[in-house]
Amino acid sequence: MSAGPRPSIVIPDLLQGQWTTALICTFGADLLFFETRLMTQLAQVPLRIILADDRRLASTLGEAARTGQRHRLANKAYVAAPIRHPRAAHGKLALLLGPANGRLIIGSGNLGYDGYASPGELWHVFAYSDDNPQHLSEFAAARSFIDELASRQLLDPPVTELLHTTWGMTTWLPPAPAAPATLCSNLNRPLIEQLRDRAPGQVTELVAYAPFHDEDCAALRALITAFTPERVRLLVTDATSAHPAAIKQALGDSPKRIIELVRVKEEPAAYIYAKWVHLIHPDAETLLTGSANLSRSALLQPSSAGNIEIGVISAGPSGTFDGLYAHLQSERGNDASALGITYRAGSEDDNDGVAPCLAVLWSRLDGDTLSITFSGIIPEGMPLLLEDHAGRALAVVSTSSSGATLSVKLDKESADRLAEGGRVAVRTSSAPGQLWFTWPYQLSHLRGRLDRASQRERLPAIADLPQQDSELYELLRELDQTLIIDRESAWRIAKPGGVPQADDGNPELIRLEDLDWDRIRRDPRYSGYFTRGRPAGLPPTDIQVILAAIAGRLGDLALGTARPDAEDEEDLAREGDAGISSESEETDEELEDEVTRRRLPVSTRTRMAFDRFVRRYASALTDTAFIDELGPIPAATNAVIFGHLLSRLLEREAVSPRRAIPAQIATWRFLWRNDHLAAGTQHHDAETSEAVRHLLTEADAQVTTLQGLVASLGHAIEDDTVTALRDIARHLLTDTQFGLDANLLSAAAGGDSMAPGFLGALSQIAEPVTAGEIIDYVLAPCGIPRSSAQWHADQVRRPGLRNRIGYQSTTFVITTPIEDLSVQRARELLERVAVAASFSRHDATYVRIRFEGNGKAVAYWDADARYGLVRIDDDTEEDLESFAPAWPDWQARANELQAEIADRSPAAQSA
Repeated sequence: MSAGPRPSIVIPDLLQGQWTTALICTFGADLLFFETRLMTQLAQVPLRIILADDRRLASTLGEAARTGQRHRLANKAYVAAPIRHPRAAHGKLALLLGPANGRLIIGSGNLGYDGYASPGELWHVFAYSDDNPQHLSEFAAARSFIDELASRQLLDPPVTELLHTTWGMTTWLPPAPAAPATLCSNLNRPLIEQLRDRAPGQVTELVAYAPFHDEDCAALRALITAFTPERVRLLVTDATSAHPAAIKQALGDSPKRIIELVRVKEEPAAYIYAKWVHLIHPDAETLLTGSANLSRSALLQPSSAGNIEIGVISAGPSGTFDGLYAHLQSERGNDASALGITYRAGSEDDNDGVAPCLAVLWSRLDGDTLSITFSGIIPEGMPLLLEDHAGRALAVVSTSSSGATLSVKLDKESADRLAEGGRVAVRTSSAPGQLWFTWPYQLSHLRGRLDRASQRERLPAIADLPQQDSELYELLRELDQTLIIDRESAWRIAKPGGVPQADDGNPELIRLEDLDWDRIRRDPRYSGYFTRGRPAGLPPTDIQVILAAIAGRLGDLALGTARPDAEDEEDLAREGDAGISSESEETDEELEDEVTRRRLPVSTRTRMAFDRFVRRYASALTDTAFIDELGPIPAATNAVIFGHLLSRLLEREAVSPRRAIPAQIATWRFLWRNDHLAAGTQHHDAETSEAVRHLLTEADAQVTTLQGLVASLGHAIEDDTVTALRDIARHLLTDTQFGLDANLLSAAAGGDSMAPGFLGALSQIAEPVTAGEIIDYVLAPCGIPRSSAQWHADQVRRPGLRNRIGYQSTTFVITTPIEDLSVQRARELLERVAVAASFSRHDATYVRIRFEGNGKAVAYWDADARYGLVRIDDDTEEDLESFAPAWPDWQARANELQAEIADRSPAAQSA
């Protein structure tokens, strides 16, 4: 999807998608348009948030209350919340987020038909997915913008809570951009300064348009001063709000500074609400678009002294933005006063209304408790009268106050009535003429939509993995929400709302001391790891479900892999409610959505998503400080789960082997080697060690490890990975704690008949990786470099074998003299050569070593003749009547296991 400016976009057409959150920032909010036109398209989006200018939203809701519009779903099925800024909260964006994808729309239009579905606006549309991550910085900048609104306490606390949840569901979205983003705001710096920073130099022409100007055209004059363009084109329409005399003064008398009257070609009467500043350079162009009008508060001031604005600064070669004008027709105007434009005070940049001394800011409904927060301290004993949307009184059981918040306990009937949605009228008996309206935030209902939309339905399918990619990604999302695998996972629990940032705005490493581990350990996601001794009758934890699925014991939990039936679920938010009060409650009940009835399939690029997940896990395994803090049982549980998951993902080709196999190696080292990590069983108290051993046994972790190790033979991997696999295989063959025996081999292979082949594959992994390693094995007793030896084809006489006078022997030749070479040392090296010949796939029935650096010294062993000879020189020679190849420990154990398996064969049993 193009990220360039697009003048003819119908926003509703862009809302379709598999989103978990739809967040809209706007100046004005037409809630009737949202409920009748957009909610149907967003029906299956669990969380829908509108952030609007506080005075404009208050005006909209006040008008709705006066005209009988209920807006029953506001702050129940979607959020309509204010941005409480002293001046205009004027930024406009739509942020659509899914588990692995997103769409970001930034431009000039307000939430309403004119802003979203008619010509005259200008938008940038950015898309993110695993395959197309190039605009991630723009998404991160949008999140940072919204987070800063929250950190400045411009958003109501319930909204901030929901934003934390949003970011937690969108794991791909960082809290701040890692690279420069084209998205910009004036939260900290004026937009004109940022535009000046990004302009490459000389400006040959400046083209500007906005529907609103300052009375004195200060912003236009500032642009001309800042960029000193050779030419200026000021675009206006019949409806432009500007003072003609101020325009004339700003432009001066130069013929290179002109005014043009523009219209939309196809709809000349359309109101052009777009805003842009276009800088044309000798070989390039720079363009600022977005919400900012040509005014001081929009362009020249940071938000501390002006509006809140957001925009996009784009750049490109000459002609990049020609399409911006393709839909317009223009005519030159010689005199601004002759165009009929006037300055209209009270434009959208002006938002300086004086708030009342005491007002209701927001409210929240939790069960039978209605909390109302005022703009100031509540007078002691201030009596209140509360009414629902129909003017019926709400029965108050008790009240209590704390600072500016009043908590009201309602009787059950009143609480149930209020929970149906709609406004609350608040008035005081001491001042009956003062009336406030508030739509309570119903976080339990809003979170219920999220919870039901994110139920852990896929966890039981981890045993064999779902077949559909969409379902496989759902499993990934559920695992990410369940497991605590790294510092990021812990941070989401301890401090929801994104990872911390350094002073420069970039993400920084999460410090363990910044995490509240007491809070983490109290969280159900952490306690869910400790499943032993859990009281009977409690529902299984997500960890129990995962481990039972891996071990094939879901039946013990009375669980299956079928999706739950949603017929009995509450039918939430069937969109289409126009918000009009009605005596028919049946009509209202049909206006809830179907997010709990249907689960929209998630189309993702699962391979890249799992690559990221695996990379996070593998990186955390080397984070010893985190592992120590997490504890041995959760750490070992994660390793068991990933040991199984990685094997299944590789079978499905749903993860990259270059990511998965190193992660497997790290997991196996973690579970069985315990070189430097704290998840094993021998470094803890007896109870913890026993719990870890029980976990490994119940999850068949040994079998899973062996199967994953043998399966790695089928993947093309790098030499260092092959070497690591070799070391793991050798360790498992010889480690007494792992306890590899014939029974375990049979279980991993799938039966006694398959065990010999399985053992052969395991031995193949354990073999030397390179020819140099084989040479090193032979030379180890001598302490000489591998360059001192090589294999050589020799024609030799092989006694005792008919017609083999010219036998071709692959002889091991040592070119460097061996000090004090003896018969015993020569025999020892020959026995190692026999092993090397076997690994090198040479003829191991006849092995020969020649000591070229020691004259004519030679040794050989002929297995067929069961005879050999060692000759050091003419005076030192010894016959060999026995021979024992010097197999390394791991090969010796493999040979023993081969014998054990042979003893279990039907032929051996019947002998």
